[in-house]
Amino acid sequence: MAVPALTLMMMWPWWATLAMTLSLAGLCVAGWRRSGDTATWVRRSLMVVAVALLGLTPATHITTQERASNADYFFVVDLTGSMAAEDFDGNEQRLTGAKADMSDIIAANPGGRYSVIGFSSTATEQLPLTTDSRAMLAWVETARRESTNFSQGSSLGRPAPVLKAALQRAAENNPENVRIVLFFSDGENTDSEADEVDYGSLADFVDDGVVFGYGTETGGPMLRSSWGTDDRGIYIEDPETAENAISRIDEENLRALADQLGIDYVHRDSPGGAGDLVASIPVDLIAADGRDDRRNLNPVLWPIGLALFGLVGWELWHLVPQVAALRRSR
Repeated sequence: MAVPALTLMMMWPWWATLAMTLSLAGLCVAGWRRSGDTATWVRRSLMVVAVALLGLTPATHITTQERASNADYFFVVDLTGSMAAEDFDGNEQRLTGAKADMSDIIAANPGGRYSVIGFSSTATEQLPLTTDSRAMLAWVETARRESTNFSQGSSLGRPAPVLKAALQRAAENNPENVRIVLFFSDGENTDSEADEVDYGSLADFVDDGVVFGYGTETGGPMLRSSWGTDDRGIYIEDPETAENAISRIDEENLRALADQLGIDYVHRDSPGGAGDLVASIPVDLIAADGRDDRRNLNPVLWPIGLALFGLVGWELWHLVPQVAALRRSR
């Protein structure tokens, strides 16, 4: 039977443990030289050794299976003005549909870690990876698209650098986890200076996911937005015609994005079922390459604590009669 290899967890900084051990050991040596009571000071020296071992904290490596929390979900959400187009499930806004799908996904996939990257004129990681599903749902509830006056056009490639950095960080910190990208957009590219969409370099960090597309080929008008609030009855105008601007889904862009990431594309035209789509991703199968095996440290403190308890009891057994004798002599 193999003996588990030991390592040190260091409950305290090494220098603190060393300084304390040397100081207490010095006191023990000085006390022994002064009293000549070898048994007492050997006992106290063993107590010092036990305390030092507690500071060093010997531990063994253990391997655990973690299925409930081995999925990292990266929600990439389009918050540009076109997501206000009223062509989802009748005349609902596209962002309303995306929010319903996100809430459905969270409800159907509990126990994972969630992150949000929102993009409009800029792209930012608005919620780092967290196991707090309530924080994720709060973001979904409060998310607003960009203000129309500050819009710089849509670019499907805008969140790519931020997503890549988040995926790389997750791969470094938790290489055993499964990384799932969920992209919510209408696929429009209206920024004339936008770079060509290229997510190919991210594919190695992505295990699975879904690109969710919103909108119709007929398209729909978009309400203006001021500081995150819809201007009811006021629509974004086409500067060339002075009529209501019409936004249309660009499924070609969305399919190209999905192909580059190596994930599926799904067109969404009504709420419901998004959670099941993500829940069907075979997380356990993906993790079957061994990444779900976590090597953790298990501190081995009980033998040290038991020995220290015995030494303290031994010390008290000697001290109590001495204290009682001193009180009687008074």
